[in-house]
Amino acid sequence: MEDTLISGELLHQELRKGLFLHGGNAIEEHAFTATSSLRKGLSCIFFLDGAIDVSIGDRRFEFRGTEGGAMGAAAVMNVTPERFRRVSKGRQRVHHLVISATPEWLNLEGIEAVQDGNLAARLFKDHLANHRWIPTPRLVELVRSVFAPPAVMPGLRKLYLEGRAIEIIAEAIGAAMRSDRAEGGDGILARRDRIRLQRAMDLIAAHTGESLSVERIAREAGVSSSGLQRLFRLSEGLSVYEYVRRVRLERAFAALRSGDACVQEASAIAGYSSPANFATAFKRRFGLTPSEASASRQSRRI
Repeated sequence: MEDTLISGELLHQELRKGLFLHGGNAIEEHAFTATSSLRKGLSCIFFLDGAIDVSIGDRRFEFRGTEGGAMGAAAVMNVTPERFRRVSKGRQRVHHLVISATPEWLNLEGIEAVQDGNLAARLFKDHLANHRWIPTPRLVELVRSVFAPPAVMPGLRKLYLEGRAIEIIAEAIGAAMRSDRAEGGDGILARRDRIRLQRAMDLIAAHTGESLSVERIAREAGVSSSGLQRLFRLSEGLSVYEYVRRVRLERAFAALRSGDACVQEASAIAGYSSPANFATAFKRRFGLTPSEASASRQSRRI
C-alpha cells in the first residue's frame, strides 16, 4: 500500500525481565523520525545493512552496515534514562539487531561481582560510553541465528532466543571491557591514541576487500606508520598486517558458516591467492579446515 512505512521482519520481545531483543530485516519505504524514551542499561547493537542516525540525550550516533554485508558491532551504556530519537532518511533496507539489558538483570541474572568490584558498576561508570569492535565469527553466527532459528517447537523459541541473547551480551561485555582497559583503565593507551586506533579499525572493517597499505591506514587515522604499529601492538598484540589478516580470516569463516561463500570464494575474502596457504592459516586460527567449516554448516541444516 502507498502508506506502508515498513515492510518485512520485525522483532521486539522481552525475553526475561530486564533482557530485551529488538531488530528486524525490513524495507523502510519512506523517510521518518521516531522518538521515545530509552531505559537505563546496556545496548548491544549489530548492523548488517542500512544506515540510521540516532540521538540519545545530547549525544549523536551513526549506525550502518559495512561494505560487503559485513557486520558492525557497538555497545552503548546509558547510566540514566534518556530521550531517544532515530532518523531514517529515505527508502532503504535495514537489517539490525539490538540486545539490551538493565543493570538489575546484569547484577541479578547475568553476572556476579568480580575480583575488583561490581562489573555492572564498572560498565556504567561512563554515561553514553560507545564501544565499537569487529565481531568474532562466533558472534556473527549468534546474531544471524536470531533471524534464522532452527525449526524448534514454538514453546522453545523464546528459550532459544534467550540463550543466544545471553551469549551475545557476554561477548559484548568482554569487548567493552577490553576497550575500557585499552582506553586508559590500566594506562595502556591514552584517549587520543584510542580514538586513532578506532579510526584505523573502522577503516579496516569497511574495506576488507581492498588492498590497504599501512601508510594509508595511518594517514586516515591521523598517526605515523610507526605510531600505528605501536598502537596495534599495545592494544591487540599484533602488527597492522597481522590484524588485517585476522579480520579477513574471520570474515571468510563467517561467510563459510553462513553459506555465503564456497572455499575458493572464502580464500579470496581472506586475501589469499594460494588455497593451500589459506587452508593452513585458517586451521591455525580456527582449529579446522575451510572444508570442515563449510561441512559443519551443511550438517546443521540436515
